[in-house]
Amino acid sequence: MAATALSLADLNASLDGLEAALLGEDHDQAHTWLDGLHDQQARFLAQPGALDDVAGLSALEGRQQRVMVMMMSQRDDAARHLREGASARRVASAYLTAESLS
Repeated sequence: MAATALSLADLNASLDGLEAALLGEDHDQAHTWLDGLHDQQARFLAQPGALDDVAGLSALEGRQQRVMVMMMSQRDDAARHLREGASARRVASAYLTAESLS
């Protein structure tokens, strides 16, 4: 059974799903979309004529870059949140230690 041919519209639809999952902070779903998109892209690029639509591929690449920037921003926000939480725990611990010494 031959695999169904993929189009740029299919890749854009998967990118839409990934973006929606990221905006909804559904990280499990985003992971699933990202894995699927990766597989779809590999299949798409293996198809004859896949590189014919330069404008469509460029637009897709631009979208992917914007989504990647969004992912990096979310990663940085999460890291900042973790650092702030660790700092708050250290302050609370120091306060409790000082309180027990007085």
